[in-house]
Amino acid sequence: MQKANLALGLLLGSGLLACSSPRSAAPSRSAVIEAIKHTPDPSPAAPIPLYKTEYQAPTAYQVPPLAPYAGPKKPLKNIILMIGDGMGPTQVTGGLIANQGKLFMQQAQATGFSITHNQYGKITDSAASATAMATGHKTYNGAISIDSLGHEFRSIMWDAREHGKSTGLVVACELPDATLACFAVTHPDRNQPEAIAAKYLDAPIDFMYAGGLKFFTQRQDHVNLLKQWEEKGYQIVTSPAAVPPITGPKAVALLADAGPSAVAGRTAAYMNLGVDKALEVLSKNKQGFFLMIEGSQIDDAGHFNNTTQNVQEVLDFDQQVGKAFRFAAANGETLVIVTADHETGGYSIIEGSISERKVVAKFATNKHSAVMVPVFAYGNGSELFTGMYENTDIYYRIKKALGWDEQKMP
Repeated sequence: MQKANLALGLLLGSGLLACSSPRSAAPSRSAVIEAIKHTPDPSPAAPIPLYKTEYQAPTAYQVPPLAPYAGPKKPLKNIILMIGDGMGPTQVTGGLIANQGKLFMQQAQATGFSITHNQYGKITDSAASATAMATGHKTYNGAISIDSLGHEFRSIMWDAREHGKSTGLVVACELPDATLACFAVTHPDRNQPEAIAAKYLDAPIDFMYAGGLKFFTQRQDHVNLLKQWEEKGYQIVTSPAAVPPITGPKAVALLADAGPSAVAGRTAAYMNLGVDKALEVLSKNKQGFFLMIEGSQIDDAGHFNNTTQNVQEVLDFDQQVGKAFRFAAANGETLVIVTADHETGGYSIIEGSISERKVVAKFATNKHSAVMVPVFAYGNGSELFTGMYENTDIYYRIKKALGWDEQKMP
């Protein structure tokens, strides 16, 4: 608005709005837009650090062509649902530019858009959106797979369990955090991590890889939940060095007291270790598995209005997408769905150079936005994920792909 007012001022000063009679026409839309284009942006109250507005990738990783599975038709056995928290279309574009025009997400065999509003038609948070994808139900912001009347919704992970499948969560945040909690437990308030943590003891999840150790060992009730997990037959590890020896079938890896650091600190090794081990352990089940992977800190970067972190987190997430796509291409019995819970930051790219791997961007807000988010699907059943649909449909389309009974989509 400020820029538009400046543009109108320029038009007045240039005489474009001068008139010889009260009936003279207002300037055309084109004239106003051209004036806006040539109006300098108003100076911010304080200088914005360069890393928040610009990022230039030092190198680009390779995205080799992926040959789709070409063997005999197989029934769908495995689901890998990948959620880039806060990843809207522009976040994907930023990653594309920084990696010289190539992302693994481009190799999707089907694309669509997910509409993310909550139960009341308002901008969603992670809890409400993850509830929609995990249970097929819209709800209020802050709700972990429950509605305002206290009705608890059944996560698709319970269905996977009942069909004999193993289940897993691999994330770059605390285990009680909203998105993944919706696949594991029910709770009325996402902001009660210790209460949510205690409910994980009865969750239908076999393999967990995250941060948030303190919510299980440094609790106000002085209960050490790790011991209770061990009594249930889980292997427990709290350091990266202890992850490779995990054999499963049940394991919990909590590698940070709070959330893991941003990608610049944790490096690509963090997600590589978790995803590799999850695929190794869960693949031992001949009935298949359901694995949810979250690129958790794309959202953080949006809230912090940090372009550098935003691009780095998208690229870190995309490399795990490539791993999941390769897994699906190799066996022909896996469906990979890549999407987001919402967009964060009202992100826009105002300059970009693919050849220089450089992104210059702005944020409209430090909150979530109403922007639709992309859906990329690869593998067995991917054709079901084209179009524009509510985020609840991701739940129903997965169930349709698996041949499970409940259906809502047309």
